[in-house]
Amino acid sequence: MAHKTRRPTLHTSAPVMGRRSFLGASAGALALPAGLWGLPVTAEEMDRTVHQLGWVKSIQFGGHFAAIHNGYFAEEGIEAEFLPGGPGMAASDVGVATGQFTTTDTDVEGTIRSRLAGLPVKAFAAIMQRAPGAIMSLAETPIRTLEDFPGKTIALPDGTRPQMANLMRSAGLDPESVTFVPVGTDPGILAAGQVDGYYGWATNQGVMLQTRGGDIHIALMNDLGVPGHAGVLIASDDVIDENPDLLVRWLRAEIRGWQWHLDNPEEMAELMVETYGQRGLDLEAQTAESLMMADFVPVGAAAENGLLWLEPDAFEAGLEFLMNAGEMEAGQIEVTDVMTDDLIRSAHETLG
Repeated sequence: MAHKTRRPTLHTSAPVMGRRSFLGASAGALALPAGLWGLPVTAEEMDRTVHQLGWVKSIQFGGHFAAIHNGYFAEEGIEAEFLPGGPGMAASDVGVATGQFTTTDTDVEGTIRSRLAGLPVKAFAAIMQRAPGAIMSLAETPIRTLEDFPGKTIALPDGTRPQMANLMRSAGLDPESVTFVPVGTDPGILAAGQVDGYYGWATNQGVMLQTRGGDIHIALMNDLGVPGHAGVLIASDDVIDENPDLLVRWLRAEIRGWQWHLDNPEEMAELMVETYGQRGLDLEAQTAESLMMADFVPVGAAAENGLLWLEPDAFEAGLEFLMNAGEMEAGQIEVTDVMTDDLIRSAHETLG
């Protein structure tokens, strides 16, 4: 077992959710696979799923690998594969739309933009109820609000710049008053004073800075005005419409996997470093990040309804955000075009 690691600065009072009670079979209930009735499931009977991760294999995806490690997917009659993402990765939403992948992860705006691009994909669950994307700054010169941005140099991904420009214009600020520079995966440029702000995940680059002894301020993008969840799980319309039972079984395994991760954060970090993650992961950083998942996964709507819950309100806010930014017209896309909560409801209702 790893040594106890001091948890980073984000906190939440929301409880970690336990598994829901099994509601029993009914006329409308989805059938359980043979493995859950105590009957053997042979390799030939296993359904295969392929999930394209949005980043490299690390603790931010721990619940997936907890479900593999503890046999939860196997109990659901599923052979689950998770492919690593990372820099230069091809568009995973296209891969889902074309059937190359069963599922992938994105965010609320990413789901909407995929639909705007004509891709028949839809969200059906969300791992993180709060998004850990944030602007990080040194505690001695903190960037707390959008009003602190003018005159600053901020490292930001190209794909996030339109979002930030929209936020600033909505606040009556000129995006041209900020110098945006490309961002890399190492936040050392912030610690070195080369930039005033650095965009990254509080659970990743934020932990990296803190474990190196940095004293930083974290301004979550949600708090700056960006709506929605992170780790939004999407599948194609065809898979959702034609094979909902597969996705419900997959979600049942996922719910159990993420609960196990939350209950065993240090052990999960060890598993990622030793078995499931990419080579070279740092155990101290992975443990700190694992502990922080309690601030993002079992909170908000998930605290009331169960892990991986999906809120229509988040997508309504996302649509409004993109309409205000001029990226789409009112009525061009409806909430039901980009998300469904039917599958996550069924997963919790049939979870034993």
